[in-house]
Amino acid sequence: MKAKSLLSVLLLVLISTMAFANGQQEAAERELPAPPPFSSAASADDEGAVKPIKASEEPLKIAVLGLENNPFWIPVKEGAFKAAEELKSFNCTVEWIVPSGTSHGASVFGTAIESAMIQEYDAIATIAGDSGIVPYINKAVDAGIPVATFNSETDTENKRVFFVGADLYQQGQRAGQYMAEALGGQGKVGVITGFFSVEAHELRRLGFEDYLEENAPGIEIVDRVENQDQADIAYSLSQDMMTANTDLSAIYVTAGGPFGVAAAVEDAKKVGAVKIICYDFVDETMEYVQKGVITGTIGQGPFAQGHDPAVRLFNYIVAGEVPEAGRLLTEAAFVTKDNISKYWSK
Repeated sequence: MKAKSLLSVLLLVLISTMAFANGQQEAAERELPAPPPFSSAASADDEGAVKPIKASEEPLKIAVLGLENNPFWIPVKEGAFKAAEELKSFNCTVEWIVPSGTSHGASVFGTAIESAMIQEYDAIATIAGDSGIVPYINKAVDAGIPVATFNSETDTENKRVFFVGADLYQQGQRAGQYMAEALGGQGKVGVITGFFSVEAHELRRLGFEDYLEENAPGIEIVDRVENQDQADIAYSLSQDMMTANTDLSAIYVTAGGPFGVAAAVEDAKKVGAVKIICYDFVDETMEYVQKGVITGTIGQGPFAQGHDPAVRLFNYIVAGEVPEAGRLLTEAAFVTKDNISKYWSK
């Protein structure tokens, strides 16, 4: 009986291995056009609204690997679900997958890419928070599985087809410009980033600091800390900053949880005295913008980040459509109390 059970297990393993090998061979044999140059950039006219071109002759599966560790990801997930709805009638399944862990980097998403390969997905859209993910992306592409990145992307060149998201260094530069204007070129600023290890967050931090160093030398960075994208941690860090620097002029938040900073400033009765520049149009943040607690926030098209990679990957596989650039840059409007009605309402 035990011998028969062992034989059955071995047979199942063999069948599974052969199926995986066949799937990989079929993917590798699929003829796909060359992607656009890695660093080329453009804004897509159909951002958030790109449509599938034609149905696939064979069933396809696309994995969208994302996060859900703060409210920013809600519209990203909605975008992926919309893509799934649109592609269903085109013989394609899109699945939103949240790997175990909160990191944007290879420790989480590299393993998730390998898992998607084993599960025979035909294409993968993923966050690429650090250069460690490059071998995983290249391995998938070499196996015939096209990969797109979104939201966070390493500057280390790799074989991904395209990226959907913001030019993060330029966003940091713009944030620096807005901060300099808000402070009149003078003051003390604390920086709260999500993770120092995430290249996307670092690009925003460095763009901000480089702009101030070059254009507003009268502004001093007094602290740099990370909040792991969490609002409650941001709240505590902001309290510490204001206690250590009683003349603090502003706080710059590169990633998640800026409404935690706003709550701390409001509770300290320093609204207006301590400016806040941050990112994203999540409801919690926009409420503080509307109240004037947050000076301004910069968008990055989260719905498009979840939606467009899946549809563009589908069109790439089925119709051979190549995106116009390697980096498809999403809209990055700066929203203040004065113009918030154009971008958000309760």
